Amino acid sequence: MDTAYTYEIEFDILQSSQTAYEQWLSNNAIQWVSHQAVHSFAVEHNRNGLSPELKFRFGFRSLDRWNAFTDSDIHADAISMLREVSTDLSGTLWEQSGIRLDGGSTAQSQHSEVSRVSDPKLDDQ
Repeated sequence: MDTAYTYEIEFDILQSSQTAYEQWLSNNAIQWVSHQAVHSFAVEHNRNGLSPELKFRFGFRSLDRWNAFTDSDIHADAISMLREVSTDLSGTLWEQSGIRLDGGSTAQSQHSEVSRVSDPKLDDQ
């Protein structure tokens, strides 16, 4: 993703809720992932049978855009639905950073205070 911030939402779908999850995806997910603040979106599936089973990756160009997205009604509705059909729901905001490889004696991390932030809006309730 070519964005400054990546918001990852990870979860496992309850077997008993697979149909409800798929129906929600086909009827409502496009409104969520195409929110005006979202710059990019990707889905990753864990093919090894491990948890988390799914990861949604939203890309944002600024913290303001991430805040606009996470404060929106469409996001709140999506998270509410995911809480009903999933387990181990978590969200993490990542900020793009790098390491110096310029021949110095040590590689220094170039990151800010927002490199990884758990999303309190997704903490299990």
